[in-house]
Amino acid sequence: MAVYSELIKSFEKIRDYVREFYIFGFRTRENYNGKSKRTYDNEKRRIESWLSGYIHTELIGHKKKVSVKIDSSNIYENPLYKCYKSKSYTDNDIRLHFLLMDMLNDKMMTISEITDKISEEYGMVFDTQIVRLKLKEYAEEGLIQSKKKGNTIYFTKSDIYADELLERYPAIKDMISFFSEEIPFGAVGNFLMHKADCVNRFFTRKHAYMVHTLDDEVLHSIIEAMENKNEATLSCIGIKHRNAYSITAVPLKIHSSVQTGRNYIIMYSSEQKRLLSVRLDSVKKVVKGIYRKDYDKYYQYYENNLRYLWGTSFGNVRRFGQTEHIHMEIIINEVSEQFILNRLIREGRNGIVTKISDGRYAYDVDLFDAAEASPWVKTFIGRIAVFETSNKELQDRFEEDIQMMHEIYGE
Repeated sequence: MAVYSELIKSFEKIRDYVREFYIFGFRTRENYNGKSKRTYDNEKRRIESWLSGYIHTELIGHKKKVSVKIDSSNIYENPLYKCYKSKSYTDNDIRLHFLLMDMLNDKMMTISEITDKISEEYGMVFDTQIVRLKLKEYAEEGLIQSKKKGNTIYFTKSDIYADELLERYPAIKDMISFFSEEIPFGAVGNFLMHKADCVNRFFTRKHAYMVHTLDDEVLHSIIEAMENKNEATLSCIGIKHRNAYSITAVPLKIHSSVQTGRNYIIMYSSEQKRLLSVRLDSVKKVVKGIYRKDYDKYYQYYENNLRYLWGTSFGNVRRFGQTEHIHMEIIINEVSEQFILNRLIREGRNGIVTKISDGRYAYDVDLFDAAEASPWVKTFIGRIAVFETSNKELQDRFEEDIQMMHEIYGE
């Protein structure tokens, strides 16, 4: 029987559970049908260990419901960063790490030289392939530098380390403390902060979307593909129906919601010949694909269509490229309600505001998906004199909502 451990081999294994406890919470063991009860118990124990002090339990009958409660305005460090510090390792991982750091401290060596020296001076035998993979991993992380001379590759220890940087620039600690709580990639600042034995005592966030730090690992892979102009294959799990699917497309931009902090990947699908968006928290794995020499053309195509985008929806797949029009007229008191007009102009994105007459203004916009603007439009209820849209479903829904309000509240 496997022994329980707080350490995990794959971060993805715990990512969904932390998000479920954080966002939804108050679920019993029977609510998790996808995994065995033992798996649920183990993941719950890990979360309770990492996030002790933020776990809330409630008994309903004989069933315990668990959730995570965090008030971002009262804490100075995102506790979800602890999830990133739980990766498992083997005894050989630890031994090989310190051996490599010691041998390559002030010299350059080949893989065969490193393997031989480990055997001669330390009495340990490591397979050459294991050493090669570890060196490759460390070179990608920046711990080790590689240099090719002829057909031979030499390795040496990197000369850039966090402790040296912090010692050279002491004032940088305040900057690190500030950005350690930023989303995304605040975990980097948090690691550096702990490396310097530094504690954030000044910076908090009234509205911090802490849970999205769980997506940073996936986001890093997406940004890397964007930087190198590569195609990418995303393995995803549907948010609503939990169905598995994959998408191969060219990542172009990350859109972040200022209301929820949720991130979306804007991509171009060569197969479908259209732009599309994917929720970052639905992505489980990213595999970098081929280099796209036409990447800039796709990005320009995205830029050209940005004016028709309200949020992240590019409309119906079968009607891609077709826009929907919204025409709205509002009535305001120009003496005391000028702030309404200012808000209409400020928040209307790519829409056009025109004056029809004193106290009456029109707002017009063309969008891929007019329904995305519906919640914003309804914030002007009580001042809307005319609402018309080419999206028939949205038009009918708006009129039904108004009729329902009349029935509830009267004329």
